[in-house]
Amino acid sequence: MASKCPNCGKEIKWYNLKADCSACGVSIPNFNWEARLEEDNKKAEEKFGKLYRTLNLLRYSVGGTKLRILRIAMSFIPIIGIILPWASLKGDNAELNFDLLGLFTDGKSTLDFFGILFKDLGGIIEALSAEGFGGPASFMLFGLVSVLLSIVILVIAFFLIFITFKKPKTKAMVITDILGILFMGAGIFFFSSVGSKIGAEPVSIAGLTFENASASAEWGIFVFIALAAVAFIGNLLVAKSAIKSEETLEEERLERVRIKEEKEEAARLRKEQERLEAEMLAEIEREEKVRKAKEALERKKNK
Repeated sequence: MASKCPNCGKEIKWYNLKADCSACGVSIPNFNWEARLEEDNKKAEEKFGKLYRTLNLLRYSVGGTKLRILRIAMSFIPIIGIILPWASLKGDNAELNFDLLGLFTDGKSTLDFFGILFKDLGGIIEALSAEGFGGPASFMLFGLVSVLLSIVILVIAFFLIFITFKKPKTKAMVITDILGILFMGAGIFFFSSVGSKIGAEPVSIAGLTFENASASAEWGIFVFIALAAVAFIGNLLVAKSAIKSEETLEEERLERVRIKEEKEEAARLRKEQERLEAEMLAEIEREEKVRKAKEALERKKNK
């Protein structure tokens, strides 16, 4: 592909390897290099400016105020609810507890139940279909799915703090917290309704059979929804708080840089002063040694 001489506009064929234009003799690679260098400097400054603005927003949006730092902790708190007991289904011969690790209850935990569930997912769906998706087993699983969806949404809300840092006033986390709380509320509804669905027949779910069954929502799910509300309040307060402009953030960054440079310069001057004083002391000591040596030599001559 042909190009043109930047000076005279003469077309330069692709096979012409000479650095100088054959028409005007200008050096094409070095033509107007000062202007090009200045342009490159401006582009570099613009890129650094964008980088600084991005870093300013990241620092400010995530932890630029005491409220935003507190919001991080408030948004992380709901993770505690994962290990709490959410619901239980008990019978004379079996016990199923929906708490993730089984730290607070006996019997089958949520992790145990997952292993059972995925082994025969098709059969479980058929069993739920047989009870019209309105029986105790259906409501128990609907409650579990609701809580799991709530956990996923709350985790997303936490990471949105970092993902949406360019929009300090965004309400994305508030919306996701609301959705998480709604799904948690749905889980409470389903778990609390299981008991009313149990009849005289044993309850079967995922290969487990519960005779004389009883079911209920456990205390942990209410604590869980309260912790989710704490995260919601934190994100709501941040969304309603005043924010600083990008210009103000850049001014503050430059002020921090200036203070840092002043401290570094003061430290350099202090070290230089200490070095000069050390050299002066060394010179004084050297002169003192010379003086004493001369005096000793003079005393020897006078003897």
